[in-house]
Amino acid sequence: MSRTSVSDSVRLFGIRHHGPGSARSLVAALDEWQPQVVLVEGPSGSESLIPFLLDPAVETPVAMLEYALETPRLASYYPLAEFSPELQAFRWAAAHEVPVTFMDLPAATMLALRVVGKPNSDAMEQIATAAGFDDGEDWWEHLVEHRSDASELFAGIDTLMCALREASSQDATEDEETNGDDDRRKVTDAEFNDLREALMRRTIRAALAAGYQRIAVVCGAWHVPALKELKTAKPDDALLKGLPKLKVGSTIVPWTYERLTFASGYGAGARSPAFYDLIWKSEPQDISANWLLSVARLMREEDLDASPASVIEAVRLADALASLRGRPKPGLRELRDAANSVLIRDSVVWNLIGKRLIVGERMGHVPDFVPMIPLQANLTALQKRLRMKVSDGEQRLELDLRNATDLERSQLLHRLALLKVDWGIPEQAKGKRGTFHEHWLLRWTPELTIALIEASLYGNTVESAATSCAIANASEAESLAEIARLVERVLEADLAGAIEATVSKLQAVSAVTADVADLASALPPLAAVVRYGSVRGTRSDLVVPVLDAIFTRLCIGLPPACHSLDDAAARVMAERISGVTGVVALFGDPAKTDLWLESLRQIAELHGIHRLVQGKAERVRFDLGAIEGDQLAIRLGQEASSGATALETAMFVEGLLDGPGTILLHQTPLLEAVDAWVTDLDTETVDEILPLIRRTFSLFTKPERRQIGERLTGGISVQVQESDIDEARANRVLPVIRQILGLTNV
Repeated sequence: MSRTSVSDSVRLFGIRHHGPGSARSLVAALDEWQPQVVLVEGPSGSESLIPFLLDPAVETPVAMLEYALETPRLASYYPLAEFSPELQAFRWAAAHEVPVTFMDLPAATMLALRVVGKPNSDAMEQIATAAGFDDGEDWWEHLVEHRSDASELFAGIDTLMCALREASSQDATEDEETNGDDDRRKVTDAEFNDLREALMRRTIRAALAAGYQRIAVVCGAWHVPALKELKTAKPDDALLKGLPKLKVGSTIVPWTYERLTFASGYGAGARSPAFYDLIWKSEPQDISANWLLSVARLMREEDLDASPASVIEAVRLADALASLRGRPKPGLRELRDAANSVLIRDSVVWNLIGKRLIVGERMGHVPDFVPMIPLQANLTALQKRLRMKVSDGEQRLELDLRNATDLERSQLLHRLALLKVDWGIPEQAKGKRGTFHEHWLLRWTPELTIALIEASLYGNTVESAATSCAIANASEAESLAEIARLVERVLEADLAGAIEATVSKLQAVSAVTADVADLASALPPLAAVVRYGSVRGTRSDLVVPVLDAIFTRLCIGLPPACHSLDDAAARVMAERISGVTGVVALFGDPAKTDLWLESLRQIAELHGIHRLVQGKAERVRFDLGAIEGDQLAIRLGQEASSGATALETAMFVEGLLDGPGTILLHQTPLLEAVDAWVTDLDTETVDEILPLIRRTFSLFTKPERRQIGERLTGGISVQVQESDIDEARANRVLPVIRQILGLTNV
């Protein structure tokens, strides 16, 4: 077999990091070469992770994770799928009792460097275009990943990469933006590559010096030309001298096929992991039939027709397309075209195919015996005890807080949220607000592992870390609304150790806060704590005195704060009044309701207050039973005849009608007053305020608008004009529009 080498003792195997053809060819080449040691592109010093990767309990895809101990957000992932050549090299070496050594820069150095810019090269794309392929990915798949033998492959890769490196510019453009807090040593992408390849050559020299006669070097194809000539060690030693280092930790974490793709942002990703998995597991002659059978199976699961005859026809068409395009066997492009022509008549199906059969939904699994940080181990134990499955797919979880296990699950999710480990996102359950129920949307992503490592700075268990984090947040909080929300979260998470610190900060901040907006924003979370604290059995009684003081000060300070508002500020104030009214309803306390109504009365009667806010105040007073509908009609008449402009009166009406339209149906005097005011407007004035009137009435439902119209026309039915759009015809063009807008996955 032709080969590349730096000496008779070394063979270089240039691979693609996640390529089934590369992996299959590599295993065949190793069987032939029978090396005494295998050098693999990977972080030097991390060989202790390899035995865990080889354990049968580890299910791919997974990733080696290296992170800086002091700043865990500085981290590097090294993903591995079943079809990754590196993993197959590990397995070959273990089966033949051959040592494996990583030969890339150690993680301690990689994380201490900040790489800026990237090479400006499109040589691969140019070659692919010249060969008649859509892009470099299709070309490489045809050239390498569908191969069934390794003959001449690695020699050909060597020749190709030499030509590409010669044609490619190694100049890197430095990033324009820099992080002022990042004191890592800055290097260009080209400099970073030089450092890596210098370390690779040093590792090869060390293996030769150790007396190995057959050395296998497994590295990314791009590096092969740089490793062919070892020359002298002096230039490489000089280049590697004095490199910075950070203290690092390492582990293995679950990965997903989605995160293995280019679309996820992973630089060395594959476009179609699920399809590559099929290539790896199938005999070459069975790939087309297996993939198209999977398509048919998926369609039948979705109650779509996919007969065996159609599958057979699609396989034949894929073969014919490959022949017409000068390819030895069908690739993904031919299989997609064949499926689209014979099997699939609804483009929406392509979303499912892309998700399941091209990208894939697979998530790896790492058993408990793999080294974990204490916080991660504690979370894993809690997930197991509470029977909360970890998955990269979306799961909806409904909790009944009267159940002890569900309450613990809720507390765990709230504690993780405090730590910014957003495994669960709370959802509002229709019709169940303020009850014993909580709804969550769960999804675990690999990035959450880094968030967990960062959170470990606060403690070794979820409870202790969340407690320390809450206390730290309380010390930094400045606004009353911020600390009020924090108190609510602490009580939701049942963090007894953080209650005193957060409530003390709440008392201190509330005592000096005079800003009405801050006072109003603090009310909802605190009211929820008091109203529903009994559901969780929390110490909500600690919040009651503070809540009472905040509410009283808000009621006193609100009327003066409503003076001299422009239109935008008036709308914000009206929304704020609605929010506080909801809190008052939550209280169910007659004394608080009376205090709130008195504040609203002052707002409604004082001069210099925006008409929208006054209309809103009057509407709330009506909704709370403080005034009658005929009083609202009188007030509207006074507004219209008091010298106010039509626009000002329209603003008052907008605030007054901000709510269910049934007020006009059940309060005839008010309806007549609104009708009389509109009827008396001249044409020019109507044109001026028409947009405002339309906006006001657009908030009513269609049935409400129809009934109001019937009342005003003396019972004559007013037909609401229905849309004349032909929905059936419109639906037929939606698939085309999705494709034009790029809303499909394939």
